[in-house]
Amino acid sequence: MKIQDQCRDLQPFCKIFQVMSFVDRIQELDSEEIHETAMDLCELPPDPANNLSLEEVVFWAGVATGLDIAQHAQEGSLNEEAAERMEAYSALLAYSTKNAVVDLTLERLDPSP
Repeated sequence: MKIQDQCRDLQPFCKIFQVMSFVDRIQELDSEEIHETAMDLCELPPDPANNLSLEEVVFWAGVATGLDIAQHAQEGSLNEEAAERMEAYSALLAYSTKNAVVDLTLERLDPSP
């Protein structure tokens, strides 16, 4: 398998990783940097029907759901215990995703048995 093909397998995770990194750094950024980064991250590629992966679509659906959950928590329609549990669960999955992408990348760089 060519290196280019191996890297292409990880391509869907690039946007996901960019968003996760953005969220991790958001308190370090000024309002202009936050706005600019958000606009860049949310720009659709040309021909999105053929350029967006299933992973990216599912990820963005998760982001939208998370925003809805946060809004319900702020409004009080979701109790604090449920909101904290959902936050902890999603944080665990985010951490696992980051580690999985790093592991996959390292494995592709050094495919020793």
